Amino acid sequence: MVDDNPANIELLVAILGSHGYRCRVANSGARALAAARADIPDLVMLDIAMPGIDGYEVCRQLKADAATQAVPVIFLSALNGVIDKVQAFTAGGADYIGKPFQLEEVIVRVENQVRVSRMQREVEQRNAELARVNAELLEATRSLEAGNARLRKLSESDGLTGVANRRLFDGSLLDAWSAAVRAHRQIALILIDIDHFKEYNDAGGHLAGDDCLKRVAQALESEASMAGALVARYGGEEFSVLLPDPASTDVRALAEALRARVEFEALPHRRSVVAAVVTVSVGLAVMAPTAAHEPALLIDAADQALYRAKAAGRNRVSI
Repeated sequence: MVDDNPANIELLVAILGSHGYRCRVANSGARALAAARADIPDLVMLDIAMPGIDGYEVCRQLKADAATQAVPVIFLSALNGVIDKVQAFTAGGADYIGKPFQLEEVIVRVENQVRVSRMQREVEQRNAELARVNAELLEATRSLEAGNARLRKLSESDGLTGVANRRLFDGSLLDAWSAAVRAHRQIALILIDIDHFKEYNDAGGHLAGDDCLKRVAQALESEASMAGALVARYGGEEFSVLLPDPASTDVRALAEALRARVEFEALPHRRSVVAAVVTVSVGLAVMAPTAAHEPALLIDAADQALYRAKAAGRNRVSI
């Protein structure tokens, strides 16, 4: 309650106190601002004509401060002209009571503004709580999505080599086949088999064999990724490389690059009759799918090419 007239202050404090309101008083605008900022009130009752900072400026400063801008202000003034009221509401006032005032009117208007103020605070608190809950839900959703992505990757990756597994390859081949049929374009498949892998395993043991599979998979993926191809462990020591749209890729050159990349790894192979290092045989097939055929046709063609590469001496590419 802000008024430089002690009689007005005394009367209002007595009346509002009898209705259960706890009142704090200030006899100047500067003291009112300090008191309001120190302990945010539910309502400010503000005289206009005061020495120093007048009521209009006090209201403007309250509304400019984030801590007090939501506090409703009721102006109490003997200035009852239209311009005075317009200035009061323009400054941010919520209500205006002219002097001399009727006590019943003051009580009703105070009750109304306090009720509105408290309702606004409740809404703000609920909105803040809702924002907090929404933030927690968003974080939980992101965590769940990340977990699902990890699970999906695990379900689609070969546990040993980390490249795509047979399940992902089969699904990708089916999708690529259907897309190629619709777009009337070609599709390419490369099948790769590690030469004399059984002998490598027998000589070095399963741990060495597993390490060989990992190294070969990494070499293939490193080379094929530049062409946007999918590398998968097809089974055992056999890998597949799928190119859904090979139009911009020299697939013959890619197949040769894959073969050379594995040989470049220079993994010693004491029991190979092909070379002193681990090598691979490569079968390549390219075709334009039709709705009348199944993807198995492409697999058969690549498998036959792989067989020819082995029959011709291994460590080579056959189409």
